[in-house]
Amino acid sequence: MPQKKIYIIDDDPIYQLVTRKLIEKTNLFSEVKAFENGYKALDYFSQTGDLPDVILLDIEMPEMDGWNFLDELLEIEKKFEKDAIIYIASSSIAHQDKAKSRTYASVKDFLSKPLNLDKLKAIALEE
Repeated sequence: MPQKKIYIIDDDPIYQLVTRKLIEKTNLFSEVKAFENGYKALDYFSQTGDLPDVILLDIEMPEMDGWNFLDELLEIEKKFEKDAIIYIASSSIAHQDKAKSRTYASVKDFLSKPLNLDKLKAIALEE
C-alpha cells in the first residue's frame, strides 16, 4: 500500500513536535510537514501544486483559523489532482464546532487533542 503524506496545520509548536514524532514513530506516512497557520499551508500548496493525502487541522489559530482555511481550500482545491482528507484535531469541546465540521465534505472526522498512536494508525489505513 502506498504511504500517504500527512501535514499538520497548528499554531502550537509543542503540539506540532509531539504529533510529528508520533507520526514518524508509526512509519505509516511517507512525509510529514507542519505549518503554523493556514496562510502558510495554502501558500505552500499553491507554490508546489501539491496537496497532502491527510491534513490534521486545528481550528483555533490566530491569523487564519481552521474554518477560514477550509473555506479558502475549497476555492483552490479544484486546481489539484486529488483532494486532501481533513481531520480536525482540536482541544475544543464545543458541540457547535463538531456540528460545523460536518458541514464540510472534506472533513472526515473531528478528533480531540492529543492524538494517540492508535488514532494515527487508523488514519493511515483509511482509504
